[in-house]
Amino acid sequence: MRRALVLAAALLAGCASMRQSTAPAPQLLHDGVVLERSLPAELPAESAAFPGSQLVLVSTDSAAGLLVPVPFVADAVLAAVRQHQAHALGASFKAIDPYASMQQAMAGSPLLSADGKGLALRPLAYLVDCSDAQYRLALVARIDTPRWMGRYMAHLPTTLPRAALQGEGSRLPAALPQEMAQAAGILRTLLERDARGELDQVLYRADVGSYHLACSTISGMLSPKLMLARNAAVVEDGADHIIVRVAGDPSHSGPTGGLLYGLHYLRKDQLHTLQRKAP
Repeated sequence: MRRALVLAAALLAGCASMRQSTAPAPQLLHDGVVLERSLPAELPAESAAFPGSQLVLVSTDSAAGLLVPVPFVADAVLAAVRQHQAHALGASFKAIDPYASMQQAMAGSPLLSADGKGLALRPLAYLVDCSDAQYRLALVARIDTPRWMGRYMAHLPTTLPRAALQGEGSRLPAALPQEMAQAAGILRTLLERDARGELDQVLYRADVGSYHLACSTISGMLSPKLMLARNAAVVEDGADHIIVRVAGDPSHSGPTGGLLYGLHYLRKDQLHTLQRKAP
């Protein structure tokens, strides 16, 4: 229990590897973007890519929270379990193609490079295995440059019960393809607005909590509701959604905050905490 408390304190306090999510410099996207069907070199630690897919399984299990005397043994065992899980789920998620969703949504976008020599924009999706036995999906647009990394995330409203996807022939909810298309449209809007400088003004700061940002118990003991995006920058507050820019380390595992970094579109019913900070 003591180790869990120490780990939780470290996570909540942040660390030196935290990156600030920022809008792109005005000249950065001057040459436009080119959709690329490949995964970024940097993914959340302890995740597993689906074979031949742009879908990445982000596990609820983290070796950092296991009370084992030989950590690298836990790493190897969990890595094998995650890869097996990704293979087993592959058949159920064949209809989910993040690249195709973004390709359709980006058709005609002024951000697309005219000569095919722009920055690589990599679409992918995180399938997050949560401690409440639900999977949650986020569609992601990722741009990497030597000095700036943009990660844009639209979180889908439908959650997927783990038990419903364990048998052969499991089917995804009928609403999911439409939600993917809507998420892709949201990401196009975020990308274009950010490129125009429309999302660099902070409306207010807030501590933001959502199972779509962190949904794993810490060391199997402490609630994921303790993991908040502290002092996040809310750049839009709509009737039913917020757009929030969050600092973080995208190389961390899911349970240790690997999904925090970036510009997020979240429905308000996906939040469990929104504590506005005093000016």
